[in-house]
Amino acid sequence: MNGSPNGVSVAGNVITANYSATGSLAPGGAIDLRFRATLGSTLAAGTIVTNTGVVTWNTPPQTANASVSVTIGAVPGAGSLNGTAWLDANFNKITDPGELRLQGWTVGLYRNGLLVQSVLTDASGVYRFGSVPPTDGTPDRYELRFTAPGAGPNTAKLGKADSAFTNSLQRITNIALPAGSNLQNLNLPIGPNGVVYNSMTRAPIAGAILNMLSASSRAPLPTTCFDDPAQQSQITQAGGYYRFDLNFSDPSCASGSSYLIVVSAPTSNYVAGESLVIPPTSGASTAPFSVPTCPGGAQDALPAIPYCEAQASEFAPPPSVPALSTGTRYYLNLTLDSTAVPGSSQMYNNHIPLDPPLGGAFSITKTTPLLNVTRGQLVPYTITIGNVIGASLQGVQIVDRIPAGFRYVPGSARLDGVPAEPKVAALQLVWNGISFGRSDHRTLVMFLSVGAGVGEGEFVNRAQVMDGLTGKPLSGEASATVRVVPDQTFDCTDVFGKVFKDVNRNGVQDQGEDGLAGVRVVTATGLAATTDQYGRFHITCAITPNEDRGSNFVLKLDDRTLPSGYRLSTDQVQIKRATRGKALKFDFGASIHRVVAIDLSDEAFEPGKTGIRAQWRPRLDLLLAELRKAPSVLRLSYVADTEDAALVEQRVQAVKRQVMEAWDAKKDSKDSYVLTIEPEVFWRRGGPVKRPDGRAPGSR
Repeated sequence: MNGSPNGVSVAGNVITANYSATGSLAPGGAIDLRFRATLGSTLAAGTIVTNTGVVTWNTPPQTANASVSVTIGAVPGAGSLNGTAWLDANFNKITDPGELRLQGWTVGLYRNGLLVQSVLTDASGVYRFGSVPPTDGTPDRYELRFTAPGAGPNTAKLGKADSAFTNSLQRITNIALPAGSNLQNLNLPIGPNGVVYNSMTRAPIAGAILNMLSASSRAPLPTTCFDDPAQQSQITQAGGYYRFDLNFSDPSCASGSSYLIVVSAPTSNYVAGESLVIPPTSGASTAPFSVPTCPGGAQDALPAIPYCEAQASEFAPPPSVPALSTGTRYYLNLTLDSTAVPGSSQMYNNHIPLDPPLGGAFSITKTTPLLNVTRGQLVPYTITIGNVIGASLQGVQIVDRIPAGFRYVPGSARLDGVPAEPKVAALQLVWNGISFGRSDHRTLVMFLSVGAGVGEGEFVNRAQVMDGLTGKPLSGEASATVRVVPDQTFDCTDVFGKVFKDVNRNGVQDQGEDGLAGVRVVTATGLAATTDQYGRFHITCAITPNEDRGSNFVLKLDDRTLPSGYRLSTDQVQIKRATRGKALKFDFGASIHRVVAIDLSDEAFEPGKTGIRAQWRPRLDLLLAELRKAPSVLRLSYVADTEDAALVEQRVQAVKRQVMEAWDAKKDSKDSYVLTIEPEVFWRRGGPVKRPDGRAPGSR
């Protein structure tokens, strides 16, 4: 006090300076009290601290007082503006824990409509303008405008600002900024109507276009019906948020009317129209939902909040929330009015899903360890399904289409090892209400039985994953094929028999006639068998005859595999009628034949002709006599040198014909038999001699 601590005392936050202890104050005198105060460290920016001084004198006492104030964070001669942007989920205009802070929003500061500067909100949604020239003594006013990241001309404004000044959608106007002031709580608490999201992954969708139509006329509302004209045909940003602020200012948007929200998919990555995976509670084909009667009612997801909420969360439902549950409820056909704005004109947490193409949401395979099956056999099948879309899916349906004649074995189905009986309808097995996690792979096993009336051939069993609500496929079609083959016991025809030494050449195996080993028999389809040491052969299931009329079966003996010198005494090719379930017996006889050979050459014939020279003709009679002594095979051997190849062939055929004519002339004699003639030609020079023109004799 006047430069001295005398007479000054401090008690709490009160300082007392007693000048009377030093004497009386002279007329025109002054008392100067100086002190320093430290502001509390917990005082928030923008807090106004006021200091008041009171003077008392004379008896009875007289008093006077004066005050001075300072603003925490203020700069002398300038002003500051501060605020926060966040999603106000409970509409209390307080930044509560857990509420989304809007980072990266642009806040523009305008003075008289001109941009002065802009800042971005930080991770807490907070922004600050410092050292701003004050508006003291001027008619100038400041304005704040809030813009979402990436916003364009079709980006809807999502909420009304909150401050002590004039507030509108994402804007604060008429801000007076005194010198040294530090204005606080210039806030933007947004309240979008909801989020447009992917019905499968539940992720927000950017680029979706939203329009509001008259539910009665289906005509889009004019932009004048909205406080923010950009809300008609608005395009969602990264967060998927949308909002409509009807002002009911036009006959086309009258209070109490019904309105339809229509969402257009941003790209071909989404299916046009209302979601089929999560259909709306009210939509284009249903009655409208009354928003004015909703707050606090049974359909209000948050009755403690004085507005209408379709769902409890301000965010799109996560994949853990099942489709078609109350957690995914939303409305597209709404009745709105102006009786209690915004409670009667706004529907909050009304999250709208769009469906992606779901044809490849699942991978599916179907296998069976069996390839060939018979009637009455049980066939195991395994279906493996994988979730490849990366989202939790509920209400999935597995459909298995079984072939005609096959039948499901009750109690055989297991889903991941747990019994899971299907709904059986004709040739279709259906498992309903199956859930899949984001990366689940599930395995379904079962048995089918092959009916007794199933014919032979290939039978395909097909499986597919379907949407249980829409019936649309969620996967490709997997198949497993089995081939129904004849039963070896009841359907096939076995072939057996013997190749034997037919000593007496009567075509029947008599006592003492042993079998021939190592002889091959072949079917028309290429099946082959070789006789054992006793001459026996057996072909299992050699043919499956026609069920109704049977089938012919052909078996041929390969005479090249007979022992040297043996010739067949029975038919080489035998045909018999096969009947299902019955065996066929084939016997082949062979014996060693007597071989009579005659050698021919050019010298035995007339030059250039086919006739035998006169001196050799009697030799033919000797040949015939030799042949009649015992059954024989005649081997005609022609040894050729330089003669024409065609002439050689003609000579061999002429001799063969001459012998056969002479033999057949006495075919009724007791020593007659069927004569076999084996012609063969040998060339001394290895082949016909070529002519000078390069051609072999007899060639063309």
